[in-house]
Amino acid sequence: MQFIGRQHELSLVRRRLASDRSEAMLVYGRRRVGKSELIKEALKGVDAVVIHYVCRKTSFSQNLAGLTKATAKAFDESFIDFSSLDKLLKYVYSKAASQKVILFIDEYPFLRGDDESIDSEFQIAIDEWQHKSCLKLILCGSYMETMQKVMEGQAPLFGRFTEIVKLRAFDYYEAALFYPDRTDEEKLFLYSIFGGIPFYLIQLDDRLSPEENVQRLLIPEGSFLENEIRLQLTAELSKEENANYVLEKIAGGVGRYSEIAQNFSGSSGKLSHTLGKLEGMGLIEKDSPINAPSNKRQHRYVISDNLLDFYYSFLFREMTARSAMAPEAFYHAKIEAALNNDYLPRKFEQAAAEYLLRQNRAGKINPPFFAIGRYVYHDKAKRQNGEFDVVTEDERGLISYECKYRKEPLGMKVVHEEEWLAKELGLNFYGFGFFSRSGFTEDVDRDTYRLVTLKDIYS
Repeated sequence: MQFIGRQHELSLVRRRLASDRSEAMLVYGRRRVGKSELIKEALKGVDAVVIHYVCRKTSFSQNLAGLTKATAKAFDESFIDFSSLDKLLKYVYSKAASQKVILFIDEYPFLRGDDESIDSEFQIAIDEWQHKSCLKLILCGSYMETMQKVMEGQAPLFGRFTEIVKLRAFDYYEAALFYPDRTDEEKLFLYSIFGGIPFYLIQLDDRLSPEENVQRLLIPEGSFLENEIRLQLTAELSKEENANYVLEKIAGGVGRYSEIAQNFSGSSGKLSHTLGKLEGMGLIEKDSPINAPSNKRQHRYVISDNLLDFYYSFLFREMTARSAMAPEAFYHAKIEAALNNDYLPRKFEQAAAEYLLRQNRAGKINPPFFAIGRYVYHDKAKRQNGEFDVVTEDERGLISYECKYRKEPLGMKVVHEEEWLAKELGLNFYGFGFFSRSGFTEDVDRDTYRLVTLKDIYS
């Protein structure tokens, strides 16, 4: 299978593997994000002895036995017996004194468990051998809480890693590399529902329409991707029902802590614990307005994974209907209208923000902005609250970007409405931009406004 994307991360790992010194790398990220595939791709063509062991969810002694067996095989030894991890590490590091050796331990949290002394064994070995060996140590894992503990300031391995790589889900553009022959509208549709996790994206069938892929992979009760969602949650959460409650609330537009807490059956401590876990796993995030980043009353939680967002928006509460209806009928009756009228326009805003970030990081926006987010306002006279979709802040001030996911081209009527609203509210935007699914009418001046079409963001 072709390796897609991750060129920056790939170059980081390859650079460390090519050096003539010992290295210690930590590669982490949520389940199915492609950590192991990244490392396997980086290892291709490398002239070294490679020890690769995938830890199991079992006892430490059994994992040590498995790691010992992988070590013996790598060095073509008929039998090696290590009574402790430190002896195995000394053996491997000593072997790497005269040749390049790569020790790739996948799913490290299963080896470590809650025993911090395991980290200490690696720390002691690194400190002792880093200047007299050429071992490339790679610790990889998807249990986010454990992997983050390894990096904490008081942790034994703090400061020992020469490279830390956190793999994130692909954005709208990178996700589209998995379905390059689709139309731009199909690309946005697929990203809005399936998100940017590589393992989910390779399940898509190019022979089927986007809608048919949804009907095959998600709608049937107990579907493949529904099971993946459950596995993702149960991997690090003790109570799946608390996560279900929180995610359903957020998907329904309830994002403030006080609102989520209403009708929650557990204590405030349990709710805070669940929110913290989901945030640590990269499944939700706090969204703060660009003009009120420290105002906690304006903070809201949002689901940062599109597959989860879609599932809890349309499928989770519909178990009975899903089991009673054919997937195609369920899609047309329960999903189609809300998807087109609300969900996809919201995801178009997300793609617009991601597009601006890509352009900014590539040096294509001048002056470059240093902040991006929604802009909230409160009109006291009219007792009206609202927000602008996407706003950036640079050295000159603020630029507002309005996003319209409509079938007709965006015209000057929408432009004037945005300018008028900003003026009425006394907001000092020095520029305006517009994202349009279907392009713009001829009277909208590209020299005055920043105009971006759906086609542009995928170019």
